[in-house]
Amino acid sequence: MFYKYETHLHTSESSSCGRSTAAEMVHAFIREGYSGFVVTDHFINSSSTVPKDLCWQDKMKLYARGYDNAKREAEKYSNFLVMFGWEYTLFPYCADYLTYNLDLEFLINHPEMLDISFPEYCKLVHDNGGVIVHAHPYRQAHYINYEPDLRQDLIDGIEVNNGLSTSSSNRNDKAWELARLNPHLFRTSGTDIHNVERAGIGGVAFKYRITDSKMFVEALKKGDGYLIIDGKITDREGNIIEE
Repeated sequence: MFYKYETHLHTSESSSCGRSTAAEMVHAFIREGYSGFVVTDHFINSSSTVPKDLCWQDKMKLYARGYDNAKREAEKYSNFLVMFGWEYTLFPYCADYLTYNLDLEFLINHPEMLDISFPEYCKLVHDNGGVIVHAHPYRQAHYINYEPDLRQDLIDGIEVNNGLSTSSSNRNDKAWELARLNPHLFRTSGTDIHNVERAGIGGVAFKYRITDSKMFVEALKKGDGYLIIDGKITDREGNIIEE
């Protein structure tokens, strides 16, 4: 038996590109047999719904709306875990990094987050127990103007599969190549979901239930995660284990 978790999810409450509410996401993933997900809305310097004319604390509280609403809805059901994360965008390159195992209190306490360098950001995250995954490292889009510079000493994992495995714009084949060149980094798959119609495509699976964010990242670090690709559970090399 596998317990499935989505790793890359946006809500309409907090991501301006989101098309489904947090509650709708909870319902969709329960229907798909998942045990939970991580809410990773775009941070406030990217595709965010948070107004710019608020103080930092109020911005962070509004930013957490997607997570808060998902958690509140999930509490109506048993054993569905909602975890807090975010998608941090590094400008001017528009490189995206998923950040796990930190909370709203961390964000409120660090208003300098948008003013520090990327190495400083990574150190701040790691010093507080968080981990960083490079999302869709080879995505092609009009707003992206970089080639991946992983800085293996700074991050913890690579999203080797984003959305459907066949997505030409996400260039998942290149992400796999990058991961194989850096075997010390753990691998994730994520739907990058904005609309409930795509629920069940991606994520990670474990042979045991995850109970909180700390356990989630520890399981990833240990290599206990299986990849969900195109709705199928695979090993870390993408070989199908369970349809």
